[in-house]
Amino acid sequence: MNNKIWENARRHLMTGVSYMIPFVVSGGLLLTIGILIGGGKVIPGMSKTLVDMGVTAFQMMVPIMAGYMAYSMADRPGIAPGIVGGLIANKIGAGFLGGIVAGFIAGWIVNQLKKIPMHPYIAALKPIIIIPFFGVAIVSGLMLIIGQPISALSKTMEAWLNSMTGANAALLGFIIAAMMAFDMGGPVNKIAFAFSAGMLSQGVYAPMAACWVGIMAPPIGLALATYLAPKKFTEMEKKNAIPAAIMGATGITEGAIPYAAADPLRVIPSLVIGSGFGGAVALLLGAQAPVPSGGVFVIPFFIKPLMFVIGFAAAIIVTAVITVALKKEITEEENNFEGLNLE
Repeated sequence: MNNKIWENARRHLMTGVSYMIPFVVSGGLLLTIGILIGGGKVIPGMSKTLVDMGVTAFQMMVPIMAGYMAYSMADRPGIAPGIVGGLIANKIGAGFLGGIVAGFIAGWIVNQLKKIPMHPYIAALKPIIIIPFFGVAIVSGLMLIIGQPISALSKTMEAWLNSMTGANAALLGFIIAAMMAFDMGGPVNKIAFAFSAGMLSQGVYAPMAACWVGIMAPPIGLALATYLAPKKFTEMEKKNAIPAAIMGATGITEGAIPYAAADPLRVIPSLVIGSGFGGAVALLLGAQAPVPSGGVFVIPFFIKPLMFVIGFAAAIIVTAVITVALKKEITEEENNFEGLNLE
């Protein structure tokens, strides 16, 4: 029962995040281009216009996420209460955490309103008047009350993340990148990504840099390992190396799955340690990423992109070296096993 509740909650959250991502991507690119045009700062003219556009897109992130979380739970009647709840979360400073709470509250409230028996003539008005009116009113009232402690917690977290330097930043980078690499697109990966994307709306860009290391390094590191120690990989794994590297470079961690599935006890620790190390290095050097999608093509838009590349390269190399060190040479029987083909 608890597993089902957790799985449903994760599904609703990831629905909201998936609808939020286009706003994050467009906002991050516009904001970064505006700052680049201004030579590292915001200046009147095109620079300020683009930055303002990016900020506006970022401001839509939390309401859209909350609205589509509620949509996932309660269908279309949940959208308006969810979006308004997310707007209030933004207004009172509850941020990403407040948006998550607003989405779940809106979905639950709307589902309860749907259950209220009504006369057939009045029931026809439920989806267009009654549910939106009472849903928005109740969710707004609740968010104004419970959103205050969430706001305090959110501001504390934001200040803590912004103050992270040295060993603290390295630890954060290690944890996020390691989580991203652990299950290669699974629930742990999604939790780390949702957290990092949510921090973008609060102007905290460092977690996303570590997130990117954990997204791209695993497939590329494994591809490199096939060239360093070809006798430790099957013909199919060696054939998959280039497709896996391309998938990694475009932001698709799942390119590592065939290798992990074939030898999980050796490959997964390699991915976790290698990505975690690279994430730690990237954040220790001050890398930040305001863009959550686009693969290697968006690295020029990062803050301190060279520092990110150093951490990224470190993750690839460490992943490859540990994989080679842990894996054994394959037998003829293993070599004849076709496995999963990425092509």
